[in-house]
Amino acid sequence: MSKLVLVIADIEDDDILSLEKARDITLPMRATVEIIKFIHPSNDSDITLEQHIEQAKQSLNSNIKSIFDGESKITSEVIISDNIADWVVNRCVQQPVDLVIKGGHRSESLFHTPSDWTLTRHLPCPILIASHVKWNSKTNILLALDLSTDEKTHQQLNSLILGWGKALSGVTHNQLHAMYSIPIAKPLLEFDVVNKHSVKQKKAPAATEKMQQLLADFDMSYVTNHITAGPPDRTIPHQANELNSDLVIIGCVGREGVSGFFLGNLAEKVMHHLRTDCLIIKPAQN
Repeated sequence: MSKLVLVIADIEDDDILSLEKARDITLPMRATVEIIKFIHPSNDSDITLEQHIEQAKQSLNSNIKSIFDGESKITSEVIISDNIADWVVNRCVQQPVDLVIKGGHRSESLFHTPSDWTLTRHLPCPILIASHVKWNSKTNILLALDLSTDEKTHQQLNSLILGWGKALSGVTHNQLHAMYSIPIAKPLLEFDVVNKHSVKQKKAPAATEKMQQLLADFDMSYVTNHITAGPPDRTIPHQANELNSDLVIIGCVGREGVSGFFLGNLAEKVMHHLRTDCLIIKPAQN
């Protein structure tokens, strides 16, 4: 069954990052691609709204033609809205989407827009937020796994993360790395209550065994694995930095109802420190 990928073209400008990411991922997968370009309902320029829409359509079609080289399984649309997140969430609820791809504008002062956070929390499907600031690539994907609990939701997330990692590695030919961070609360480290090296030394053997068993269960024993210790919102970006990862895949269970490793807004905290592409995976909807 063909996958459906929804691509959010940047509002107002002609940045083609999200289109290029969509091409690299979807063409080998033979996925169906739906590309949406948003424009604001308010129009401060000298042209009419109708002319603005027509210009946006021409610009988008030109970019699609040059990037996708005539691929037939692509549709596109220009939408008038100043609330991208709500429109996209509603669209994905009305018709199942397998993946959303969006460019993420980041700087030293602003890493993500409010739309990014809304989409991360409320989309019923995975979202790939493509970075505009890239490391020198060593062509690898980092899978951030949760080994701290056997709770069903977290096991499901691990399965989804591994599945997406295997699929994208097959498409992009990137090496896979898997990591687990033995959680340590920041105050315990800041006040020298615990030593993270001692914690790692004590707990790493059991974590390594659990990691290797999980990878073996998915026929992914070839994946290089890493066990670290410390606050995951810091250790995951640090590991990605050490590896110069192209992509980090993490799980997000949302803000309510589930305790454990990926509780609350941890995925958002991780994203705040990342400087590479990030694929956020959500549990399957009941």
